[in-house]
Amino acid sequence: VTLIFTTNVTLDEQPARKIADIHQPERQVEERAEQQKAERPEDPETPPPEVPQVQETFDMPDNAVSMAAPSLDSVLSVGLGSFASDSDYIPVYVPQPQFPRRAQTRGVSGYAVVEVIITTSGAVRDPKMIEEHPTGYGFGAAALRAAERLKYNPRVVDGVPQEVQGVLYKFSFLIE
Repeated sequence: VTLIFTTNVTLDEQPARKIADIHQPERQVEERAEQQKAERPEDPETPPPEVPQVQETFDMPDNAVSMAAPSLDSVLSVGLGSFASDSDYIPVYVPQPQFPRRAQTRGVSGYAVVEVIITTSGAVRDPKMIEEHPTGYGFGAAALRAAERLKYNPRVVDGVPQEVQGVLYKFSFLIE
């Protein structure tokens, strides 16, 4: 295979064209913008008048209700109660799975359902593929790789994080 195509090419034998030289006379550049210094405003000759302090007095009726806070001379016992709250597992980070190349080139959308175990720290372990539709396009394998990176807030019972088994997560693969 020849990559260079060679033929008898004749170059144009016309004389070179001359471009006229352009000379500009030197000019003196003057700076016309004058810098004006901002003038400080003059201080007022007389200071502003002082505002007199007005004290108002109120005549209180003899049978008025006292609005003073009650005295706390006696010891007040308040129970702290239980701050431990129960909560269920909540997904914190859901990674975007990589779209399988075979499905992408054929323009096929699909989904995969994965079962995982959520540990007491919120990490995921032992992902298993439960369902994949359509099969043969790699949706299950891509979902398993993404499921390993899932992060959850763990389930908390009586203030203690619990491991949760059999959590299902559905990864959808859509072509837009």
